[in-house]
Amino acid sequence: MSSAFIKLVQLYESNGYEVQSSLSPLHFPGFNLADIPFSYIFKDGVKMSRGGGLAMAELSFLECLMPVVQPKNIFVIGNSFGWTTLALGLMCPNSRVVAIDKCPRPDEALGLEVTNILAEQIDAELVAVKGISPNDVARIVGDNFDSAIDFVLIDGGHTPDQQTKDFEVCKAVASEDCVYVFHDVINFNMVDSFVKIASANPQLISSLLFRTPSGMAISYPRQMADNLGPIVSAFTETDERVHVLHQEGKETLSSS
Repeated sequence: MSSAFIKLVQLYESNGYEVQSSLSPLHFPGFNLADIPFSYIFKDGVKMSRGGGLAMAELSFLECLMPVVQPKNIFVIGNSFGWTTLALGLMCPNSRVVAIDKCPRPDEALGLEVTNILAEQIDAELVAVKGISPNDVARIVGDNFDSAIDFVLIDGGHTPDQQTKDFEVCKAVASEDCVYVFHDVINFNMVDSFVKIASANPQLISSLLFRTPSGMAISYPRQMADNLGPIVSAFTETDERVHVLHQEGKETLSSS
């Protein structure tokens, strides 16, 4: 189990919030795979933000990744109510973490405030600010980091076009050693966009992470292959297994 997960639950609960996270839709009929497996913050029974945060398995992936990557400057697109941003701060106390959210609703604006308040209670150099990708990224990165970013988590607008724009604008202000992690790639039908990103950037090794609830993805520099490859392999499936599972699923659907 992710130790960051335990610390996050304690952090939110000690500030009067309730955490709902990493549940199976099979246990709660009526919910789907795009909702209940992820992390949401409540207060007095009210969900604080429509957007959620990473599930426990996804936090475990990041927690395996970070000691190897050892990023100095972490940039997050999509803050919601701070869950994932604060998780990165807990995992990387020697890093600077900056998150942006375009705040389409008052909930996300409150989320920025709460994130910054909770950040003061943990050992992390972390700030969450209002910003829209791609337009505000270069300015915010320039204002908040003293060197290029070297780790990016893209969890903003969940469309193929937005995913591509988020990657391109981050790449323009990132170091050559930057690692890019994408959330919700499979669940929100952004695989084709990710494949195009991978094809256009052969200097990066790119992989879908089938063993994460949202179907995350990662692109990382080829020189990191020896160290990151085993971690990535542990959170995905082989092409052969993916093919077999898709085929078996089609046969099950056709016979039902």
